Amino acid sequence: MDVLLIGGGISGLALAHQLAPDHDVTVLEASPGPRGGGYMIDFFGPGVPAAERMGLFEGLRARGRVFDGVRFERSDRSVSGTIDAAPLIDAADGRYFSILRPEMERGLLAQLPDTVHLRYGARAVGLRDAALQGAAWPRRAIVELAGGERLEADLVVLCDGVRSMGREHVAAGHGPVIPMGYRAASFLFEDPELAAELGDVALMTDSIGRIGGLYACDERRAAVFLAERRGRPPRAGEPSGPEHRPSPDPALLRRTYEGLHPLVDRALEHAPEDYYDDLVAQSWAPRWSRGRVVLAGDAAHAVSLLAGQGSSLAIAGAEVLARCLRAAGPQVEVGLAEYERRWRPTVERAQRAGRRSASAFIPATARQQRLQQLATSLLHLPGASRLFARSALAV
Repeated sequence: MDVLLIGGGISGLALAHQLAPDHDVTVLEASPGPRGGGYMIDFFGPGVPAAERMGLFEGLRARGRVFDGVRFERSDRSVSGTIDAAPLIDAADGRYFSILRPEMERGLLAQLPDTVHLRYGARAVGLRDAALQGAAWPRRAIVELAGGERLEADLVVLCDGVRSMGREHVAAGHGPVIPMGYRAASFLFEDPELAAELGDVALMTDSIGRIGGLYACDERRAAVFLAERRGRPPRAGEPSGPEHRPSPDPALLRRTYEGLHPLVDRALEHAPEDYYDDLVAQSWAPRWSRGRVVLAGDAAHAVSLLAGQGSSLAIAGAEVLARCLRAAGPQVEVGLAEYERRWRPTVERAQRAGRRSASAFIPATARQQRLQQLATSLLHLPGASRLFARSALAV
């Protein structure tokens, strides 16, 4: 079977790895090469055993690191709280690590089978069904690229993220994202002295309306994560919003976050022109497939960084989809339906967890800030940190 995967990110690469032994796989990625933007990912949850079964886990872990915990500081650098990572690592049986998103992508690329045809700079702009009389595969899909080229396939998998170009094709009226009330930015920069000062502990600001996080990537590089409130988190049952991805603006970024913390100010001096900048958002569709087209990863079920398991769910979902297709054989639509039946309950639980945490992600008032400080201090009570770790790992 000819399979086209639209999107060469984590979901697309993991799925290509799984489908390559049985099918002719082509990955179409709009960017000119592997992407360098993004923030630090905590890798845990269902993606861990899936990556182990796929033979990918150790290669990914070698590119990541394990932090000792998080230190919360006010703008005057006084410490307001800490979180120890040891209970979380213990609860995960040691199979927990942090990794930069571009490093996870490179780790998957390094283990991609040679039979996969990977095309960078190939941006899909159109998608339609095709019925072929008398063909071995009577139903196919046609993908149109930006340059006018048209490609046919027995199966098209949309792995192109939260703003998938084809979600509307699969589920009309469900193309836009669901904004969660925040805008986030992140970038890497070289500062050996700052990396040494941070060491194995991540720094988070204890602040209202906006937050900053800093962590060392290696001996020379550090990364900063920034987020601000934008509107309010959605209420249950609200429709998707028409929001588009914002454009990076280093000058605006500095104005927005200056004075948050001395080390954040230091990081802002390194802000590049093309840093990661996006709304914190989820995606949802009432159906994941139509004919020979199926949604996967964030295109089907972005959970947002508030849930913290997007990459884990992308890898685990790729394994589920590949298994269901393998079991269905020539009955592709049957395999796609089984994939959704098996996988949708898991991702919807993660999405609900992300929505529950939305209102508390960044304190909006001094009262909310005090409650967050209290919750952090309670984690030091006997048994509390272990209970928190187990609930964080549950999906």
